[in-house]
Amino acid sequence: MTGRSLLCASLALAEPAIARTQVVQNVQGDVAHFGEGFTAISERRVDFRLLRPANVVLFWVTPDGGIELFFPVRSRDKTFRRAGGNAISVSDIPSPIQAPVIQGAPVSGRAGQFAPTGSLLTGAPARDDSSDVSGYWVLLTSDASITALDVQRKLALMSREGGGLAVIDRLAPVLVPQGTLWAQYVAGVVLR
Repeated sequence: MTGRSLLCASLALAEPAIARTQVVQNVQGDVAHFGEGFTAISERRVDFRLLRPANVVLFWVTPDGGIELFFPVRSRDKTFRRAGGNAISVSDIPSPIQAPVIQGAPVSGRAGQFAPTGSLLTGAPARDDSSDVSGYWVLLTSDASITALDVQRKLALMSREGGGLAVIDRLAPVLVPQGTLWAQYVAGVVLR
């Protein structure tokens, strides 16, 4: 079973109330422009709220610096999301991309599927560098449109050194064009 499959299976066992509690998150950038960010995280989807329309990219970043792109996955995926409540499915995103390879990143055997490796999802401090953190959901919002191919090309050049938090700090500067408004939301996840 792949890491993503295990993570999905574990999140399915998590108590439903966890998805309805406030999501502890770290925010960077122009949050006043884009809004509150994550509103719920469950085994099947990530919910977020935007104050105004924005282009969004969703990643899962592991503590060792591995990155899995969850949205956009296909070149035809529209990153533009309306103001208000939005959700991105993370349990099974069909993708024509088979085992995407990004230089320096671990290769997933099942592209587009979130796979937990524990038995319970709990909120973690948003920027906890301890070994208890299983990974981080990272939602990057921007006024500039971006495609799956753009993200893959730019990530291929990005260093994975320094672990997950260092990689997270490099995401916006690598992906967002200079002079563009953006906000980045980071929610740590602990699976026990």
